[in-house]
Amino acid sequence: MYKIALVEDDSELSSMISTMLMNYECEVVVIRDFEQVVEQLLELKADIVLLDINLPYVDGFHICKNLRKESTVPIIMISARNNDLDQILGMELGADDYIIKPFSIEVLHSKIKASIRRAYGAFTPEKSKITIGNFTLDYHSFAVSNGGIEIELTKNEYKILKYLAEKPNELVAREKLLRELWDDVSFIDNNTLNVNISRIKNKLNDIGMKEVIHTKRGYGYKFVTADLEKMNE
Repeated sequence: MYKIALVEDDSELSSMISTMLMNYECEVVVIRDFEQVVEQLLELKADIVLLDINLPYVDGFHICKNLRKESTVPIIMISARNNDLDQILGMELGADDYIIKPFSIEVLHSKIKASIRRAYGAFTPEKSKITIGNFTLDYHSFAVSNGGIEIELTKNEYKILKYLAEKPNELVAREKLLRELWDDVSFIDNNTLNVNISRIKNKLNDIGMKEVIHTKRGYGYKFVTADLEKMNE
């Protein structure tokens, strides 16, 4: 059973979402104190957060940004705003997905399952990290290290690097990376992925890993392990 935190000020919509998701055997906890949303969400420890954008006191973007500083819980933003800028902003602030009102409960449930699968599916005791030579990517802390020097990644940076590192020396198409990060890629500006890749390269460079991610212009990226594997020889 998924534990879902719902932050929505429309009581009628909130009640409808709660009732219908409970039909899918989900536990829905509705947040009603909109002045202390982040604190309540951190205490609640839900599996996923459904977060409306238009809220009293402070909007969902601000809440998403501050929650993401403290937690990696999946966040699906809910809004009647149907424009690219708001959707891109939500993703850049750390949201995992975005759904536009009005929506069907079936689509919402599907997005919930997909976000939870991406966030927790690989977090098993048998596989908590990937190691190649002196390179390590920790699946729990979102930290990458090389030769004992460690640096933290954002959630999206971690997802991208994990996807590439688990397919070493394989050219991965941009579209596959976008689908790994977001269910609906139609509204994602190409520059969003470019920015994240650039940040990852800079962070890897900071810990002594230069030219590990290769770019094939117009197609995708490759995590090249030749130099890393030499460290095991």
